[in-house]
Amino acid sequence: MKKNIQRQLLSGKMKYRLRYFWARRNYKDRLFVKLFHDRRALLQLYNGLNGTDYKDPNDLIITTIDDVVYMGMKNDCSFIIGSYLNLYEQQSTFCPNLPIRGLMYLVAIYQAYIAEHQYNLYGRKRIMLPTPKYIVFYNGTEERPDREECRLSESFEEKDGCLEFVAVIYNINKGHNQELMEQCSTLAGYATLIDLVRSYQNQGMELAEAVDAACVYCIDHDILREFLLKNRNEVTKVLLTEYDAKKQRKLDIRDAREEGREEAERDYALLTERLLSDHRSAELLEAARDSEVRRKLYQEYGIREK
Repeated sequence: MKKNIQRQLLSGKMKYRLRYFWARRNYKDRLFVKLFHDRRALLQLYNGLNGTDYKDPNDLIITTIDDVVYMGMKNDCSFIIGSYLNLYEQQSTFCPNLPIRGLMYLVAIYQAYIAEHQYNLYGRKRIMLPTPKYIVFYNGTEERPDREECRLSESFEEKDGCLEFVAVIYNINKGHNQELMEQCSTLAGYATLIDLVRSYQNQGMELAEAVDAACVYCIDHDILREFLLKNRNEVTKVLLTEYDAKKQRKLDIRDAREEGREEAERDYALLTERLLSDHRSAELLEAARDSEVRRKLYQEYGIREK
């Protein structure tokens, strides 16, 4: 692979192409992204995952799609090393659609890669691409195994398709994947910091107080010490933003559910009124018990179905 791939991928021409396909909006990097923006930490993480022993951080050719967001998602980190294209994501909520998202990131990167190298997709010479690996680091509160795989084919209605894409998900909560944590001190420090924030909150601290206490603890115990001494204020702001965003998502979901219930109740009340008006009261009980009967009646009366 050529060393100028990074410059090519970050060129204005590539950004123009990507923005054509991807919606752009303001987005603050999460703490995970900031930590592994450091090439040394990223190389350590790669070595820990793959049992390799790369020494030079400059061996990493960064291909992250910078400042590009699609439906609230951002490509956290992607890079080429050797003959592999690695996509890394951090998620605090398990999502079965991870392979779909990963595939979309991958296609965008390959599009830019092929265009910048002026490869001929219709030529007789085979185009060789770096082999993709999609890794997701999970640190939500839901119990998940140390390692699991989520496959794109699980989203297909039929099982005889021609495409497969696999998201390999690592649980990076404290107490999980201990061998990997021992290989990557930055990842272990990140897991400890997040665990401390949650622990202090469970003890009754407000979020800002919990974040500050966690940072103090980590600095005093030489956990991410150098990073936190340089970036403590920024880390606090980022974590507060992250937790506020999670809280807002939960509130939005709650409000959407409440709104959905209210609309469903209004629809059913209207259906009841129509049926009684047409002397079809016998069908009310059946509609209450059977969603398919209810759907057909909604359709018959032109009532929006829920």
